[in-house]
Amino acid sequence: MEVPEVFRFPFEPYPIQLDFMKNLYQCIEQGKLGIFESPTGTGKSLSLICGTLSWLTDHDQHKKLQLEQKLNILKKADELEVTSKPSANELGEPRWFTLATKNVRNSHEQRRIMSELNKILQQEERIKKLKQRVQNISSNALNNSESELHVFAANTKKYQTSELVTLEDDDMLIKDDSDEELPVEEPCEEMLDDTKIIFASRTHSQISQFVREVKKSPFGDGIRLISLASRQQLCINEDITSLKNSTLMNERCLEMQKNRSSSTSKTDDGRPLKKAKKSSCPFRDHKRIQLLRDISVTEVADIESLILSGKKQNACPYYAARTAISDAQLIVVPYATLLKKNTRESCGLKLHNNVIIIDEAHNLLDAISSLHTICIWGHQISQVHWQLLQYHQRYNACLSAKNVLPIKQLLFFLSCLMKSLGMHGKPSEHNHQVGLEVECKGDEKMYECSKFCVEAGFDHINIHALVEFCEKTKLPQKLLNFKPVTAEVTPIGAFKTFIGKLQSDRVQKDCAPIGETDWKGTSLMPILEFMRCLRNSDQDGRVLCVKKVLPSGGYLKYLLLNPGALFKDFVNEPRAVIVAGGTMQPNSEFRFQLFGAAGSAQSRIMTFSCDHIIPPDHVLPLVLTRGPSNKELDFSWANRSNLLDELANFLSNINQVVSGGVVCFLPSYDFERQVFEHWIRNNYISKLENRKKLFREPKEAKDVEHVLSEYARSIRQFTNPSSKCGKNGAMLLCVVGGKLSEGINFSDDLARCVVVVGLPYANSQAATLKEKIDYLDNNTVCYILLTKQEFAMFLRATANRTVIRYFRNSNLLH
Repeated sequence: MEVPEVFRFPFEPYPIQLDFMKNLYQCIEQGKLGIFESPTGTGKSLSLICGTLSWLTDHDQHKKLQLEQKLNILKKADELEVTSKPSANELGEPRWFTLATKNVRNSHEQRRIMSELNKILQQEERIKKLKQRVQNISSNALNNSESELHVFAANTKKYQTSELVTLEDDDMLIKDDSDEELPVEEPCEEMLDDTKIIFASRTHSQISQFVREVKKSPFGDGIRLISLASRQQLCINEDITSLKNSTLMNERCLEMQKNRSSSTSKTDDGRPLKKAKKSSCPFRDHKRIQLLRDISVTEVADIESLILSGKKQNACPYYAARTAISDAQLIVVPYATLLKKNTRESCGLKLHNNVIIIDEAHNLLDAISSLHTICIWGHQISQVHWQLLQYHQRYNACLSAKNVLPIKQLLFFLSCLMKSLGMHGKPSEHNHQVGLEVECKGDEKMYECSKFCVEAGFDHINIHALVEFCEKTKLPQKLLNFKPVTAEVTPIGAFKTFIGKLQSDRVQKDCAPIGETDWKGTSLMPILEFMRCLRNSDQDGRVLCVKKVLPSGGYLKYLLLNPGALFKDFVNEPRAVIVAGGTMQPNSEFRFQLFGAAGSAQSRIMTFSCDHIIPPDHVLPLVLTRGPSNKELDFSWANRSNLLDELANFLSNINQVVSGGVVCFLPSYDFERQVFEHWIRNNYISKLENRKKLFREPKEAKDVEHVLSEYARSIRQFTNPSSKCGKNGAMLLCVVGGKLSEGINFSDDLARCVVVVGLPYANSQAATLKEKIDYLDNNTVCYILLTKQEFAMFLRATANRTVIRYFRNSNLLH
């Protein structure tokens, strides 16, 4: 298909927007890997939407037209064969044999094309009927929204439980393959394997903003869009959402799906005797989920709208969204859902022949590394070991030898991990503390994965087989009912345990991946995640073993050093991949550390960059080296605690002269807390709020929208000429790389001044940073662009050296 000169756009596009869409269209059509840079304010999201959906619309129409043309050509070929005069072919075969062979081949091809066309026509007819059905339901239920919400509240209260129900022994047993219950799937018609657009962004606020842009675009009425998210965002069952932690929510949901009541036994008088009814989810009704699925496909809805529809229909939004993937054209997901293979496969999200767009991709390498970095703590390993030991002791007599062996291997594996942290001894039901306290010297050591397995003593165990066993038997869910028992300890022992727990909690917050809440020590899930990481190549990652004076505060951490190794599926399977952002320089990181490391040829990579549309005289960038009292503004780690008063006075002066919103970015959450506490103790808060109301970045992602709306409301209130309170706006304290650092549209009065305090440099002495630097030094290749004559001279000059890199792609020689 040729690149169009005109695109469907809500208004006449700027030249840079038109160039962006043309290059995007070409990149997708040619199946390339694109690096697209478009600064904030240039309409990047709208250009992505209109360029991509224009290609998708043209592609679907072109595909259908091509199939129809091929079918007509084959039919005409049959007619010509019938009317042509008989003659022998070049091989001397009889005419009837040649005709029969061609007829068989043509018939097979016609059946294949007819099958594809029928799938397209059936899908079009199904979507048409589906829209009509949803429209009829919506018109009938227009006046019933309040009553439906009352039904939802009553339903929730009816099914809500106060505590977890203990599963029966029959559900707790691990069964052999012959006895394993297989899921029953309803027969469904063969679905059309059409090309989809998968859009990913970092945060849910960015995703919601993108969906709003789709609604405003010319494609808002016809596109079939679905937003995917985790149970934390989409679950409407208060019995599950009250758990807060994502791991516990997932396991509780899966547990409730199994629960059912039965009446297999009878009383003495013949009446059926029901077993104690277990709590089951009232929103897992197949018909209601199908209805919600139909509504979500026919209406462009963000996560909030999907949740509201789920409450009205008393149906689960989480499963409705997952079942809508097959009919969706545009699928919107957070980073964690797309970039983690296990999560992606569990959602039914396929990469093959689809177009992947990753927005705000300037932090993509760090995001991949963070999502695949996992920490497990000493007290956590000890608790899981105790749970598994109790499970084994209770059901040992009922388990087959085939299932006992991997359980014993897993117990041995956990014991090896405990010993690697200096935790010796065996936890038991009568003598269990959170972490077996043995005094050891605090130190840290970095290992390659294979060397760590040898050092820890479990190199003879098949880790892959153990992970598969735990997944197949759902062992983590079975261990939930074995709660850790804490034995009575002496005051000194209790104090040690408390200190160890504080240490582990602090490390846990520092190591939590993007978009995930903290793991809990009562689950096997983080251990399995760590085991999956151990299967990676030695070159791609390291294991950091950190021992503490109290072993329960020690931890094991897997570090992913090569994000490109886990990006290979994105290079090989999709039709095209687009990474886009406001600032993508230096793009060599994406060329070599991402696409190149994943096995892509440099000739397949395409780049596009455009300038900002804001005139230079509309922006005033300043670098301040001294504060109001002429102190040097050196916000290095060692000196920044001495500048808290100077920072308060500086911001107070800014508030006096700048009307509207002031956004101040600080290097870290810890420094932001330190600054705020110092200002409270020294009465700087009241001084700052004389002119602007002060807001802080929230700790929880769910509170972001509320803080932003209050911040915007205060600015509108205080900048109103009729306001006589003396304030002229509001100030927002944020963190670089935090929840408010990207994807937020601070337009007009929301950010008349942006202040960045210091630079968020990492600790240069940290073991993780040193290992990353060593890896890049040893594995990064520097490409130098030379003329052919210069390259020939270079080869002659270095003929006897080992520094020559073979340039396989001649396009690099300019």
